[in-house]
Amino acid sequence: MKGMERREDREILRTAGFPETEIERLSRFRSASKDRIRQPSAEDRRIEFVRWLVATGKLTDQIA
Repeated sequence: MKGMERREDREILRTAGFPETEIERLSRFRSASKDRIRQPSAEDRRIEFVRWLVATGKLTDQIA
């Protein structure tokens, strides 16, 4: 079913006037985005941890 969705998506983009090169770029971006959503990078996890530290008051810009 996903292959069908992609063909339909590509056809919509062609009809809208997107060049084939741009459709390919969007397709690669979409695939990369799906992978990123499933697997956050180590940097993403570190940033989320720092946000948690700030939100819980464990990390501030105050000097102790």
